Amino acid sequence: MKRILIISLIWTLSTSIAAAQNLQLSERSYIEVYTCAPGNQLYSQFGHTAIGVIDPERNINAVFNYGTFSFNTPHFYLKFCAGKLLYRLSAESLTRFISSYEEDGREVVAQRLNLTLEQRQQLFDNLIENHKPENRYYQYDFFFDNCASRVLDMLYYTFNDTIKYCNSDSCVLPTLRDCIHPYLNRSKWTKLGIDLVLGSITDRAATHREQTFIPDKLHNYLADCRIDTLPLVESERVVVPSEIKYGATPWFLSPMLIFSLLLIAVIILTLCLPTAQLKVFDRIYFGFVGFFGLIISLLWFATDHGATVANLNILWASPLYLVYLFTIGNPAKKWHKYFVMLLIISNILMLPAAFVQDFNPCFFLLAATSLVRLVTQQVSKYSFA
Repeated sequence: MKRILIISLIWTLSTSIAAAQNLQLSERSYIEVYTCAPGNQLYSQFGHTAIGVIDPERNINAVFNYGTFSFNTPHFYLKFCAGKLLYRLSAESLTRFISSYEEDGREVVAQRLNLTLEQRQQLFDNLIENHKPENRYYQYDFFFDNCASRVLDMLYYTFNDTIKYCNSDSCVLPTLRDCIHPYLNRSKWTKLGIDLVLGSITDRAATHREQTFIPDKLHNYLADCRIDTLPLVESERVVVPSEIKYGATPWFLSPMLIFSLLLIAVIILTLCLPTAQLKVFDRIYFGFVGFFGLIISLLWFATDHGATVANLNILWASPLYLVYLFTIGNPAKKWHKYFVMLLIISNILMLPAAFVQDFNPCFFLLAATSLVRLVTQQVSKYSFA
């Protein structure tokens, strides 16, 4: 969520001294949680959260950031795809942290926490302990363990039950998928890709605390918390004003329009041309669908990504399409008929499955396109050979 750092920034000299000597914070110290607005890059589209410890009297000026990793990690891309890439807690000066967002024009809002000196010291000590080399690495999970949720976890770890969430709003809780969709509406194709790989686990209602994996949600959560009998957030200020201009997918390139036109074109071609003349199209189309199914299967069964399990998109994007293209021989054989029927039924099952998983509307268009071609092939029984 934060700008990806190739190498974590080195502690400032003052912070190193504080860590080494266990320097006590002064009365002038304060702790802030920084909520950073989304950017235009995929890794920054949901914003970022960090926590800072500032003490002008002790010359402490440190921002702790749970959202960094190194491209120098051995087998980086393999570990990233498999969900095994370790993230870490890094630290940098507040000046350096703020300047990176000023360059991008991304708004940064600071919430000063209403903590006593003793509480500030306790939290600072825990952050320093967490930053030690043997403690700073963790298994990142976008929904359940990320830069924002780690900040809240640290607050609860430090202050235990003294922090109480006091929002009595009884509205229907959004799902995890609902929480991210507003941040993807500008980039329809990114939204489509993320909806493709997310499983049904993201379509359950998320508690207020579970929603805090989104930095904006954490910001609102903290504003509704109390510590002992006092508000947790003492004050709030805008550190960096918003100047960013967000890009958006043009309407004529939206996946909904393109896949609608594809379905219409397939229906027209199917009605006007003999089935055998569409063999090339079928090879390409079902090849792509089967490839999507392979990706879904790998993310479900071969990785540690918790959010990609139980993905019912496999009903319309089945890896069996690859078998259908490259293994099926004579379509006149009896088992070929049953294989095609299995694919037809799988697409139809998307309708009841929609009560379990929230499908992107484009996927129904793709399922309908597959059904048109599968039913036509079943009737005509032409060969791919």
